[in-house]
Amino acid sequence: MIITPIKPELYAYATPNVAREGNVGINITAQNSAASIAIQEDIENIKKLKYQIIIVPGYTPRNVTNPESINKKAIKRLERAIKAMKRFNVPMIMVSGGNVRPPKTPKNEAYGMKQALMERFNLNESQIAMDPYARTSVTNMRNCGRFMLKHNLERALIITSFGQNFYFGAQAISTYQNASKKTLGYKVGKFRFLSLYKTRFTPSMDVLQRSDDPLDP
Repeated sequence: MIITPIKPELYAYATPNVAREGNVGINITAQNSAASIAIQEDIENIKKLKYQIIIVPGYTPRNVTNPESINKKAIKRLERAIKAMKRFNVPMIMVSGGNVRPPKTPKNEAYGMKQALMERFNLNESQIAMDPYARTSVTNMRNCGRFMLKHNLERALIITSFGQNFYFGAQAISTYQNASKKTLGYKVGKFRFLSLYKTRFTPSMDVLQRSDDPLDP
């Protein structure tokens, strides 16, 4: 049986060319094809794993004025993700982040992280999925949740920096779920704080709903 990639329009709702690297629109079909096929080919084994995919949100400082391909804080997140990938035998990393800062930047967070994973950490395209649209921590998880659900994945390990990890995982005192309900109208899923840089994530089926943000619907 020939396995074909899951169509991106089933999990990525933005119009073509919304996400860009330089002057070129990011072709999400081409970027995620190898990863989509790899998941489907090994789904029975992947479903048995404690963590089926690692999610790494992008990072760009709020006060940045010059576009950069990848920030050193994002590199640190990737280093932690690679260690977790080996420790827990996770087959894939998903990077998430759009063209966020500075305004109208030609640099895309997810694209920069994917390139770093291949060039610095020697991963191949079948080990990397990307969401090049997310503009907030809320839509990082929503967009990755969509990819997960359409690929029959249930359990993700989020690897990030302490501040954001606390935001995701400390549900008793964090404002994350309130932000999710305010901006989207629902909670994007369940989170469980594991350690300083790790949180477990299970997406809600609600993430498949569209929003009205033209850059990140």
